[in-house]
Amino acid sequence: MEKTSLRYRMINGLVRVLRVRNAMARDAGTGRHRNARPSGKQKSRWRKDTFNGRTVWSCKPEIPDTGRVYIHQHGGGYVYGIQHGHFQSCTELSDLAGVTVIMPDYPLPPEATAAEIFVWADSHFTACAERYGLDALSMGGDSAGGHLTLAILQKRLARGDANPERIILMSPWLDMTQRETPPTKADDFEPLISPFSLEPAVKAFIGGMDREDPLISPIKAELNDLPAMDIITGEKDILFKEIEKFATRARAAGKLASYQAEPQYGHWWMFYPTPDRHPTLRHVAELLKS
Repeated sequence: MEKTSLRYRMINGLVRVLRVRNAMARDAGTGRHRNARPSGKQKSRWRKDTFNGRTVWSCKPEIPDTGRVYIHQHGGGYVYGIQHGHFQSCTELSDLAGVTVIMPDYPLPPEATAAEIFVWADSHFTACAERYGLDALSMGGDSAGGHLTLAILQKRLARGDANPERIILMSPWLDMTQRETPPTKADDFEPLISPFSLEPAVKAFIGGMDREDPLISPIKAELNDLPAMDIITGEKDILFKEIEKFATRARAAGKLASYQAEPQYGHWWMFYPTPDRHPTLRHVAELLKS
């Protein structure tokens, strides 16, 4: 097993000391979205536009442009907005794959709950499909953004709209059903996310929707008519068991294009400011080229 970088281990240690993972429960539904803006080298690379009252960021590649577009739905547990790590990694991904990356700042609670968030994100994707053509589009997301990606696809499928051929899910959040038993301290092993923070985030997000609805818990979705999926996860992620279960279902349905489970990583490492992200981003770039 390859070792994680010293910098990755140091950041995880700092995250633990600062108890960053406990902040999610406090901030859920409060509107403390903490949206970052492009800074440093990324500042000149990202263009700011708007769609239906929300900011949409886009980054063109520096290498020869393939003409393709990748829409990335950011994670943050439906509590936090776009982070610096999103801009850094998506800039690198744009150059590696030769694609324009579009990253929408979709609405979050308390401004909007699940139904309204889905409508906005679905409308934005539809507008992109009309502008660029569905054949030129790829889509994916990390954590809650992987969840949102699957919700958009399900909504399009329900009304008979075509979907992209493949999607990319990085550390996706797939199950918001009620846990049979509350989490214990033994479950609280992930530096970045606490299982005690997930339930407050779910309650702030779902609004009046049912937890068992496949739009809310895509682990229950019918997969046969969804696009093929490239799934990337870390085995030390507290979401790993549900991701592995979903990947098994996708494989059985013939919808698992690729599955990468990294034994040494937890949640969201591909957006950490460490060298650990580079091999994963190169892998994602190859997926976008295929």
